[in-house]
Amino acid sequence: MAGTELWLTIVTVTGLITMLVGAYFALLKHDLKGLLAFSTVSHLGLICMLLGIGTQAAVIAAMFHIINHACFKAALFMTAGIIDHESGTRDMRKLQGLMGLMPLTATLAMVVAASMAGIPPFNGFISKELFLDQTAQQHLFGGLSWFIPVLATVGAALSVAYSIRFIHDVFFNGEYKELPKKPHDPPRMMSAPVALLALLCIVIGLAPMPIVSEILNSAVTAVTHSQTEVKLSLWHGFNIPLLMSAIAVVAGILIYIARDQLFTFNRQFDGQDAKHNFERLVQKASDASSRLFDKLDTGSLQRYMAFVLISVIVILLPSLIDISAITGSSPQQSIDTVSMVGAIVLIGAAFGTATLHRNRFVMLMMLSVVGLMVSLAFAHFSAPDLAMTQLVVEVVSIILMILALFFMPQKTNRASSGHRVFRDIIIASFIGGIVATLNFAILTTPAESISDFFIANAKTGGGGTNVVNVILVDFRGFDTLGEITVLAIAAAGIHKLLNKLKPFMPSSDVDGRPWHRIKHPLMLTNVANLVLPMAMVVAAYIFLRGHNLPGGGFIAGLIAASAMILQYVANGVDWVKERFNVNYQSLMSIGVMIAALTGLGSWLFNKPFLTSWFTYLDWPVVGKWEFATALLFDLGVFLTVIGATMMILSNFGKMTTRHRPTHEGN
Repeated sequence: MAGTELWLTIVTVTGLITMLVGAYFALLKHDLKGLLAFSTVSHLGLICMLLGIGTQAAVIAAMFHIINHACFKAALFMTAGIIDHESGTRDMRKLQGLMGLMPLTATLAMVVAASMAGIPPFNGFISKELFLDQTAQQHLFGGLSWFIPVLATVGAALSVAYSIRFIHDVFFNGEYKELPKKPHDPPRMMSAPVALLALLCIVIGLAPMPIVSEILNSAVTAVTHSQTEVKLSLWHGFNIPLLMSAIAVVAGILIYIARDQLFTFNRQFDGQDAKHNFERLVQKASDASSRLFDKLDTGSLQRYMAFVLISVIVILLPSLIDISAITGSSPQQSIDTVSMVGAIVLIGAAFGTATLHRNRFVMLMMLSVVGLMVSLAFAHFSAPDLAMTQLVVEVVSIILMILALFFMPQKTNRASSGHRVFRDIIIASFIGGIVATLNFAILTTPAESISDFFIANAKTGGGGTNVVNVILVDFRGFDTLGEITVLAIAAAGIHKLLNKLKPFMPSSDVDGRPWHRIKHPLMLTNVANLVLPMAMVVAAYIFLRGHNLPGGGFIAGLIAASAMILQYVANGVDWVKERFNVNYQSLMSIGVMIAALTGLGSWLFNKPFLTSWFTYLDWPVVGKWEFATALLFDLGVFLTVIGATMMILSNFGKMTTRHRPTHEGN
């Protein structure tokens, strides 16, 4: 989400809240390191807030403040360590009047604390000015943007207040009281790092450009990914940030003077354990989630899908209502009579599939009409490969479903009540409308396509004029190899599942005739025997021409499988097995191996996997003829499709003979 308006708003508000909360608790802490730790939280919030504002100047201010914060905060933490080491305590309620006993430490502490408070001429003043300037210029919240600079000034005032407290309560605030150890300035080598950092606070404040410009340029460039010229100076004239800074200093002094009221206000929360409150809140959220989950997790897949689809409707519908806003500039085709009739038949068949689903055979017939109309639509829009593939897939899949329905009841009982059916119709209508609208938006929106590349390179790079087939066996051959491998794995899994399955089998057809007395129709047997050789010739023709004309191994494999399926339907499993006893598992495995070995063969010529080679041969009688290694790959696809399809469908047929009911006198 980085760079989006929502993200920048979240980061800005989170940083602002963190800055204020950290500064408030820093003022209330009695432990020196506790004060500094919460002030660090506050300054980290300030940095995140600047990054949330997101302008180049804000990023410069954030990076610069990281440098300044490193200088004064490291010095202050070491100062706290020195005081603890020399006096035996860090409790500011016990520490006071140490100025006379630790003058060097006090002087260095005042320098770095003034830098933390943003007092000129120290480095913290410059980054604080940049921070206040950016809060005044942001417009993240429109008319409410004014509250950002106001709260930023409050945060700056609190930083002045806790900086004053760090110095006044420890080094002044009355006479020295007895402590576990008699304080004194530390050895020189112990105070030297603090002195060095204090010197940096002064030098960077007086001359920031020579000291940090190069480092800051590198940091800002790394964050913004653009070259940036950083310009820093101590004085920017009389302006709004200077006024805000002055207000913060005065307000910080007043807050420190009235600190006893803050301590009194905060004592009412002494009995509260923040960790316990947080854990209790988490537990309540967990309990509420469990109750909600129990209501949603009913075990109903229909209800789960309803929740998902309703969520899609709520999210997408508002942005799709204005159809003119999503209509692209691509020209729309005119509606002709043929397309209108086809669309009406398609929609009617789809409705029939849904409404007649309880009568499963009729539902399958309506579904086959849907598939046929989709095939005709592909042909109408000049996609013959898709049309042929859809047609043969439709034939095979419908036969598969018919065979599966043989082991299931012809009719099913009503499963849903009237109000649930009405609800489902409403949800389905909205989802259908959303999908149709999205399709309309995509089809009418101009888009750059990679099809031009494939059209330009299909002949020269793959040796074929059928771009679809060249893509499948050459440009995207690795995808096709993966697909036939998955097909083979799925077929093997289905074979294992069906091999020992003992399904319910009806003893008679819908008219009451026993299945064992029904003979195979003579007309269908004769037609099937006639169609088989013709279909095999057509399959071979479709296979061989696939590289240059619509066709290919996948379509040819399905045509051959359809002819074999017709033999099973017309003559029975036993009859076919006696005459064509083929191990379909082996056939499928051989197909995958041929496709893989074709790809590996290119390695012998130091070419990438599945690189195709083609040439033209001049044969007697036949004449000039193209040969491409992609034909071998397509042969693997052809055999895999036949093996996988026949292994699944023949297993359904075997189940009818394996579990055929017996009758007396049979």
